[in-house]
Amino acid sequence: MLFKRTIQRYGQTPEPETPWQRAGQVWDERIGSARVQAHNWRRAAFASLGLTGILITANVWQSMQSRVAPYVVEVDRLGEARSVAPAVQNYKPTDGQIAWHLGRFIVNVRSVSTDPVLVKRAWLDAYDFATDRASIFLNDYARSNDPFAGIGQRSVSVQVTSVVRASDTSFQVKWAESIFERGSLAKSERWTAMLTVVMQPPKTADALRKNPLGLFVNAIDWARELDGQPSQVRARRDQDALGGDIPRIEAGAVIPDVPSATPPAPPRAADHKGER
Repeated sequence: MLFKRTIQRYGQTPEPETPWQRAGQVWDERIGSARVQAHNWRRAAFASLGLTGILITANVWQSMQSRVAPYVVEVDRLGEARSVAPAVQNYKPTDGQIAWHLGRFIVNVRSVSTDPVLVKRAWLDAYDFATDRASIFLNDYARSNDPFAGIGQRSVSVQVTSVVRASDTSFQVKWAESIFERGSLAKSERWTAMLTVVMQPPKTADALRKNPLGLFVNAIDWARELDGQPSQVRARRDQDALGGDIPRIEAGAVIPDVPSATPPAPPRAADHKGER
């Protein structure tokens, strides 16, 4: 007798759907959607709160920063603007600006007024443009040449004639000094100085007000020029030694031939034979 083998299939058999299951599924979908939306809104709220904090911090930081852009306006003697440019941090002054400050430095140190208040103010201004090394030189000069000695009876007027660059850090300054005693001109002298400068940008408001360019004199070497007075004295001394007047030769004059002062030639041998 033939029997058929039963075939077992293990596929997914859909569960029978009941009205209660359908109602539960609808309720779960409704509650789950609300929970998902609430979770997304919480994430959006936290993201907005973090972004708001970042923006507030950035706004406070920006408000604390200076937004003022300084400009440098160069004016002439009449006050008319010649050039306008933004102020840079590492500003390099021109040779003309350096020359003006160096000339003012020489005038403050070398000139002597009849008013002691002006003399003190000039020296204080000079120290504002001097380094420690240059200040030592000024102290030694003030000890050997007291600027307050003879106040009211002696004064010195300084006229700067030229300031030229000698190297990358050195300038040559020439000036003329007129020395007055009791209101009358006593003598005039010419001086030359070699000044070595360094640049040190000001870091405080007081330093910026006293020395806006940050230009400082680091080394000073000056000497009096030899004028015509020593040569005249030497000429008078030679004249007295010769015992006569030395004629002056005007420009364009023809100088006559002067016989040479060579010694006479020795006698020849024939002359000696004739004498015998």
